[in-house]
Amino acid sequence: MMPTNNSPGHEETVTEPMLVQSALHRELSPVIGQLQSELRVLQLERAAILKRIGKIKKTIVGLADVFGSDGMDGELQGLLALQSARRFRTHTGLTDLCRRLLREAPEPLTAREILGQIQERSPAGLVGHRHPLNSLRMILRRLVAYGEAEESLTEKSLRAWIATSSSWNAEAGQNLATNQKVGRSNL
Repeated sequence: MMPTNNSPGHEETVTEPMLVQSALHRELSPVIGQLQSELRVLQLERAAILKRIGKIKKTIVGLADVFGSDGMDGELQGLLALQSARRFRTHTGLTDLCRRLLREAPEPLTAREILGQIQERSPAGLVGHRHPLNSLRMILRRLVAYGEAEESLTEKSLRAWIATSSSWNAEAGQNLATNQKVGRSNL
């Protein structure tokens, strides 16, 4: 209850602030709805633009790999360098380490065996993984899904993995392409 100036000592209920708030809400509601809708559209456009930029950059990098980077001007090389600088890694990623170990293994390895070998050979590959065994298991499931590894059971009924022959062929093709690029750039 708020006191009013109508009569001394009398207090009346004033509903004016409530009316102002509801009127304000009615006026703001469509504006907020319109802004929210516009924001949604802009976010979708932004996602589409970023996707298109990524496709264009990949196309340019692919063309430069095939035909050489002689045709790229300095500005374009600078734009592409920004992208590669963000992806620069000082160590091999866990997925690549896992692939390499599976290819080198004479027999299927359990997740714990793979983890132990990674810890011995390249502990930097585990940096940033709070639960490296869980990360490794996820990677192994993906490699099986990609057809790069096969899952089997050991004599103790533990899951184990080994590289498939198709992953060897993919690596050989990648090495051949790398060697051809190196050979071409030396000419």
